[in-house]
Amino acid sequence: MSTLRAFGTNDLKSIRRDPALFYMLVIPPLMIPTARFLLPAAAAYLSENFGFDLVPYYPMLLSFFFVLQIPMLFGVLVGLLVLDEKDDDTLMALRVTPISMTGYALYRGAAAVLLGALYVCIALPLTGLLPSSLLPAMVPVALLSGLTAPVFALLLAALARNKVEGLALMKALSVFMLGPLAAYFVGSGWQILFGVLPTYWPAKAFWVAAEGGPFWPYVLVGLTYNLALTTLLLKRFRKKVF
Repeated sequence: MSTLRAFGTNDLKSIRRDPALFYMLVIPPLMIPTARFLLPAAAAYLSENFGFDLVPYYPMLLSFFFVLQIPMLFGVLVGLLVLDEKDDDTLMALRVTPISMTGYALYRGAAAVLLGALYVCIALPLTGLLPSSLLPAMVPVALLSGLTAPVFALLLAALARNKVEGLALMKALSVFMLGPLAAYFVGSGWQILFGVLPTYWPAKAFWVAAEGGPFWPYVLVGLTYNLALTTLLLKRFRKKVF
């Protein structure tokens, strides 16, 4: 517990003094009122003025705001914190402390998963745009969504040499959000090609659940795939740093 308190206190200090990190922590709460009030207003406007029904696209839009974007923000936040510590030689200092690399990785990974999964699980019902029958399915979908967060964190930590490169790499990560959205408009036979993106699986599970279909196969495949990616990226990160 003392280790967790030490890491947590240091992380909060880093976030407070860095506007970019603080911004990432502020965005998620703003998405709830944005979705709750803006989407129905946009749907009414489009229906009245253009005869376009936006309601059937709610699952796709909600997946963008929450299932995809929230874990990405928390994952990038954790990844930039790791790069901060790397720039400050904190990671090298861990080699002479009782804290193992495994313990450090578990803390970082668990923080990313919990932040992403809990927020998705809590935020989606608060939008008021989901039927109550869909809420039980949100738990496994949120967990799968949260598991993409450490993938983002490790992509930054393993591929970027410093925080500056990490900030630049953030822009390239947008493909992990835009890819699944493109898949939404592709025929089901070709959608599987987007499965190379770890974010495709939670988005697809959410869409299928919203339609009342069998979403569990997508959850299980996504869990396996994201855990495998996390393991591979963690090995690369350990070789790079230690």
